[in-house]
Amino acid sequence: MHSRKWTDAAWNAATPVFDKITAHPFITEMMDGTLPMDKFLYYIRQDSLYMKHYSEVMSFMADRIPEPEISSLFRKLAEDNIEAEKEMHKFFVSPGTDSAGSEMLSDEKMSPTCLFLVSHLRMQAASPSLEVAMASVLPCFLVYQRTGEHIFRGCRREGNPYMKWIETYAADEFDTSVSALMSICDNMAASCPGQADAMTEAFVMGTKMEWMFWDAAYRMEKWKI
Repeated sequence: MHSRKWTDAAWNAATPVFDKITAHPFITEMMDGTLPMDKFLYYIRQDSLYMKHYSEVMSFMADRIPEPEISSLFRKLAEDNIEAEKEMHKFFVSPGTDSAGSEMLSDEKMSPTCLFLVSHLRMQAASPSLEVAMASVLPCFLVYQRTGEHIFRGCRREGNPYMKWIETYAADEFDTSVSALMSICDNMAASCPGQADAMTEAFVMGTKMEWMFWDAAYRMEKWKI
């Protein structure tokens, strides 16, 4: 009989949050193609700002992993994910021209939620527990993959302006990257069982923050002062 993997328990704990993600109007309207484009572009621009910090954090965490093979694998997974997102961002922010997207991003400031997520990400990456740090970044992969799969299964495909985004996160290549990162986290949890609960707490918190990011985009959140 196989012992239960940590990622199974972590996903079970985060499922109520994931259910709220898939029920959020940002996601449901993306599925049927009715999400207002200004809300989606707000999201893409904020995501681009977030990814600059995410890239630095993932590089920092790769340096923390003591096993060279796992460190190299983690770095490659992060780089592949970042490149896929950059290509998708270009498709929406700057269709056919680089200058338009550059101007839009140069004028963009982090929303309160984006700043909060970046600050939390950096704090977790510096956690004394590498296991907890790894669990905190897993939602960036796993939640997006499962959200992409959920949307892909039920979305309106013909004439849907968001198919590029949907296909990016439902792609087999992304699924492979997510599975590899899940395996790394499972092995860490198995080798350090005393950290499993803290890892799960970090994973659930990261999942909540994914909901917050989409919610802020739907509201096109602004600074109040």
